[in-house]
Amino acid sequence: MEVNFEQILQQSNKIKNYVKSDVAELPDHKLNWKPNEKKWSALEVVSHLNKVYEIYLENFAAAISSAPELPLDQTLDYQSSLLGKISIYAMKPKGNKRRFKMKTFDFFNPVSEPNKKNKTIDLFLENKATFNDLIKKARSKNLKNIKMPTALGDKMKFYVPECFKFILAHEERHIVQIASILEEME
Repeated sequence: MEVNFEQILQQSNKIKNYVKSDVAELPDHKLNWKPNEKKWSALEVVSHLNKVYEIYLENFAAAISSAPELPLDQTLDYQSSLLGKISIYAMKPKGNKRRFKMKTFDFFNPVSEPNKKNKTIDLFLENKATFNDLIKKARSKNLKNIKMPTALGDKMKFYVPECFKFILAHEERHIVQIASILEEME
């Protein structure tokens, strides 16, 4: 599988721009509105994404820094695992709908901080900038056989390129969730 890091970066920037322009500009009452007690607000969704980054950014950094440099003008075909393919498929929304309803791990549950809008959004944008920098660094590395742990630790690992795709599918899923919350509010 050939990986197009430019396409991955564009996809990441699209998500960043949505949060920066559409979500960050929402008034507090819209950001904190919940469809019901068991569902998250738009701000809690962003907080959840920050929790995911707490684990994955460190794992990406370690995996990328351990990889050898790729000779100039060389591209590689990267491996993809069956588990990675299935995980990306399950996570990625289909159009404007989430494919499957999934419960998150407890350690990824958002911290409800309705008065911390700027802190939550700013942290997401900082995390996203770090994520984008890691994508750029990955372009010059030989990641062919480099796996990294997922949120489950060493029990479940993805190849680095497929993990980028998994994180983006996860974020797309939650962008659809935010849009659904805002639509339900109207």
